[in-house]
Amino acid sequence: MDSRNLKRAGCLLVVSLLSSLVSMGTLAQSTINIKLAHNGNTNPNDPQNVGVQAFKEMVEERSDGTLSVQIYPAGQLGDARTIVEGIQLGTIEMADVENGPMGRFVPEAMLWDLPFIFRNIEHAHKVLDGEIGQAVQAKYPSVGIRHLAYNDGGFRYFTNNERPINTMADLEGLKIRVMESEVMIDTLNAFGASAVPMSFGELYTALQQGVVDGQENPMNHIYSQRFYEVQDYLSLSGHFYYPRQYIAGESWWQSLSEEHQEILSQAAIEASHIQRSALADYEVEMRRVLEENGMSINEVSKDEFIQAGLRKIYPSYYETLGGGDAAVGESLVQAIMDVE
Repeated sequence: MDSRNLKRAGCLLVVSLLSSLVSMGTLAQSTINIKLAHNGNTNPNDPQNVGVQAFKEMVEERSDGTLSVQIYPAGQLGDARTIVEGIQLGTIEMADVENGPMGRFVPEAMLWDLPFIFRNIEHAHKVLDGEIGQAVQAKYPSVGIRHLAYNDGGFRYFTNNERPINTMADLEGLKIRVMESEVMIDTLNAFGASAVPMSFGELYTALQQGVVDGQENPMNHIYSQRFYEVQDYLSLSGHFYYPRQYIAGESWWQSLSEEHQEILSQAAIEASHIQRSALADYEVEMRRVLEENGMSINEVSKDEFIQAGLRKIYPSYYETLGGGDAAVGESLVQAIMDVE
């Protein structure tokens, strides 16, 4: 056999071997590795971790392993704002982050931070999953972010070491830590407290050392961060709703096939529903556990808080929320409040 025929025979052999490998499934597709970051805790029973674990399992199963999700909890890749910036830069593919820093990127996201904007959890879900929530989601690609689904952080409550918070007068003189959200800072100051924006990772030590008198967070965070060790009073104010969201980097998203995009989109929606259900059960248990750990828990008279928000906070954000048109912002807020 001359060299030309020998070369041809070798090529045919290689093609035959490759065909056999593909038919047997030996030649696997390359795997796309996805870093999914959040800055919650590492407790596998926490609803946030229940949600992201369900997301991971659905994505890997439905993609036949061509998508692999690695979860980075507890701020391993940075605090919430750093994670969102990593999403934009493409150093992190996906995240589950709270709404606190999102107004820095999409001003309309500050809607969800307005005090008492939602009457209850059912109202929140109807708005977020409906036309208004989808309209806000549509703003994200222009800033390099793909918004996939909203999930629950729950309603936020005050804790402190001085006294139960029953009325706004009880907040006077108290230094209360808040997230780095302009709306939240303004709201706490309007309520009579002194708002202190601070990283979540610094909060326990700040409470322990008396740098701040109190803080506000959902019940599961109050438990998971062991704030009951350094806080005596838990007041069920429910002043802010605390949405989180599954997001992805827009440039990275556009590099995916339509099939992979559909898998990730659907898994994010389903994981958000799993997380919401888990949180509803978890909060009931957490209240019992916090009482057992010595916290004094009280209901709050909310009317004056609600009126302070309506008078002092809402109007000052209408222009921002309306993209420069206060009338548009006001109508958007009213549309949320009108949702039955």
